[in-house]
Amino acid sequence: MLHLKRPLNSMFALILIALTSQSSATPLDIAEETIGMIYFYNDKNEEACTLPVPATSQYFNFGNSNERCENNMVSTFWLKNIPSATLIHFYESESCTDAPSKDNFYIKFKTVKTPTDWSENNPAAITIDSMRNLPAGGLLPKRNIRLEASFVGAEFNNKSLNEQLSCVYIERSQPVD
Repeated sequence: MLHLKRPLNSMFALILIALTSQSSATPLDIAEETIGMIYFYNDKNEEACTLPVPATSQYFNFGNSNERCENNMVSTFWLKNIPSATLIHFYESESCTDAPSKDNFYIKFKTVKTPTDWSENNPAAITIDSMRNLPAGGLLPKRNIRLEASFVGAEFNNKSLNEQLSCVYIERSQPVD
């Protein structure tokens, strides 16, 4: 029995090494390839940050120091490889609230095609401010997203929504078992 333990331990170690050495992808690479990413740019058209689409749902509060994106620093966005029926919500409020107050705005939309991908032949970003006047239920031409709901408080009537974003909520559609 003692003689069997060494070969089994050695074989287990070799299998483990073989399995782990075959994958060189980082978790971010895997997320980008399989689930999708949202790319954000600032007013200078410089990439500000990216958010991965989570496996289920997640809030990204830009006011937190541990977040990928800086508070009030993004103006445009584009989508890459996002599944259909993924909900994406933009909020001015750091608490991700959709309370209709004069100093708040929110924009909620859903992807309608798998994959929703704007990266083919140079990504064309959309400004956050350009989404303010879209009607609920309206589709963005050639973008494969539908506006679900929006609200713009009185303080933003004559003010751009660009570089005002404080929170993003993403809920990935779940595959049917």
